[in-house]
Amino acid sequence: MHHRTDIDGLRGLAVLAVFAGHLGLSAVPGGFVGVDVFFVISGFVIAKVVARRHAEGKFSLIDFWERRTRRLTPAVLLVIAATTAMACLHMFPDELTRYAGSSLATVGFAANLWFWQTIDYFSAPPDMHPLLHAWSLGVEEQFYIVFPLVMLAAWRWLPKLVKPLLGLLALASFILGVWLAKDHVSAGFYLPVGRAWELLLGVLLALGAIPTPESRRIRSGMGIVGLAIIVWAMATYQPHTPMPGLAAVAPCLGALMLLAAGEDTPTGVFFSTPPLRFYGFISYSLYLWHWPLIAFQRMLFGEQVGLPGQIAVFALAVLLATLSWKFVETPIRDRKDGLSTGHFYLAALAATLLVAAPSVVILATGGLPTRFSPKVHEIAQSAERTARRNEACLPSPDGPLTAWPAGCLDPVTDRPNWLLMGDSHANHLWHGLSQAHPEANLMQATASACRMTRKPAPGATAQCRRLADALFEDILVQRPPERVYLAGFWRPGDEADVADTLAWFKARNIPVTLIGPAPTYEQSVPRLLALAEHLGQPDLPARRRLHGADAMDPVMARVAREAGAPYLSVMAAVCPGGACRATTPDGSPMQWDEGHLSRAGSAWVGVKLREQEARR
Repeated sequence: MHHRTDIDGLRGLAVLAVFAGHLGLSAVPGGFVGVDVFFVISGFVIAKVVARRHAEGKFSLIDFWERRTRRLTPAVLLVIAATTAMACLHMFPDELTRYAGSSLATVGFAANLWFWQTIDYFSAPPDMHPLLHAWSLGVEEQFYIVFPLVMLAAWRWLPKLVKPLLGLLALASFILGVWLAKDHVSAGFYLPVGRAWELLLGVLLALGAIPTPESRRIRSGMGIVGLAIIVWAMATYQPHTPMPGLAAVAPCLGALMLLAAGEDTPTGVFFSTPPLRFYGFISYSLYLWHWPLIAFQRMLFGEQVGLPGQIAVFALAVLLATLSWKFVETPIRDRKDGLSTGHFYLAALAATLLVAAPSVVILATGGLPTRFSPKVHEIAQSAERTARRNEACLPSPDGPLTAWPAGCLDPVTDRPNWLLMGDSHANHLWHGLSQAHPEANLMQATASACRMTRKPAPGATAQCRRLADALFEDILVQRPPERVYLAGFWRPGDEADVADTLAWFKARNIPVTLIGPAPTYEQSVPRLLALAEHLGQPDLPARRRLHGADAMDPVMARVAREAGAPYLSVMAAVCPGGACRATTPDGSPMQWDEGHLSRAGSAWVGVKLREQEARR
């Protein structure tokens, strides 16, 4: 197969986009689409190799899998070994145990399955998962296991239908991916069945099932349009954009057009330039190294490292990637180790077991707890998750719910029926408000990542929209409560929809109180308290506090005032004078994660909010 220099550069663009997006550069909020570009490229290149070797009568599964193992395994084992060492130095036992599980899943080609099963809305933030980016490796590795088997079976039993068969598989995967992105977001993101169509697009192009125009003029135009589509997606997509549903079509189509354009076009020449080709050469190692470095930088120094910190982590990642590519990737890929197939697999197995061994020890010891003092360990595990009316009253963003679960909105006859509604930042108030107001039956209509205004936020899941419709079109109309608390993790841009929702209640003579946001932190409050104790830095939680709620609290107060609705300020309760309490008076963490009140915190805040109500 002729080596396409433009593909090197396209890989370089993709990895730089992913890196920039993960660094948080505002110009490329959709940098994550670089992964989708990678998938199309991988399908194209692998299909070219498989088809060529099959045509020559040289294709074998053993040879194919050895080549893939030589290409992928050495660099990832090196990165896992280095990441495990850093994790043992800087992660608390529970965190280290979770990390060890992800490490073993990564060496077992199943990182995507691990994160699908273990990450939900209330999981630690992404930077507490240093191997989170390995989910995409899992998708590719699983494709490399299945794809050659499908091709061999098709060539043997359906040789004239290979292309239609692959087309049907791609279509089925696409339809499934769109459906999953709507009702099962996590499954759609992580599972290979909803991602396979992206790789199969590249396969279909490589096999000629998608025709390539012969006219250089047409191909030149295709390349320019394809690049424009990818850049548009990088610049406009947001973290909440559902992927890989319909939104994935744009970057995948753009990659397909660039691959079809070829080297002899303006985009081909652009991507063949030495700087982009260099980043293409190191793209795999750079992808492997970039996220652990970002994760540990944020873990140790916080998110607000600024441009110097971003430059430093980029430079270090490029240095490590270059060394990894030159001294690990290339020699082993090019078989300069002199090992036969059997000896290579034995060496790979031994290296894998050696890299996996520390994670096994971590799991067996419960996270190496003796690294920290008993007091630090106790603080790190001290917060209880917020109580709720019942476990079903805070559904996750995924799923097909069309109505509220039984028990959440059940009225009673012996007390006034009040309603607390909103997202998980409304749910964390239920325990405290219900204790502070024993005279009322506090019902609950909350859903994670669901603002619960009349118009759900952009990017809201289908389930969120269905639940909001059920609430405003049926429940609140048929069984209006005697009082409503509307609460949430309010963000800039929510003002108009909150005002619209307050006006809706006022028009129906339903008393409504707006509750403002709570303070949030870069990491979980118990972790920051434990780290402060461990390092002897009592001001550390305050330094790691985010300040979005400081700005939104007066904005929401104004919205309530203009709507003629009472306003309760969680910030005034927790952060009098701008200095936030990280613990309750009895020493319990105020919040059990980065922003949600703990059981003790909710009880304390509930009393403070009742005092605010009494002063009105």
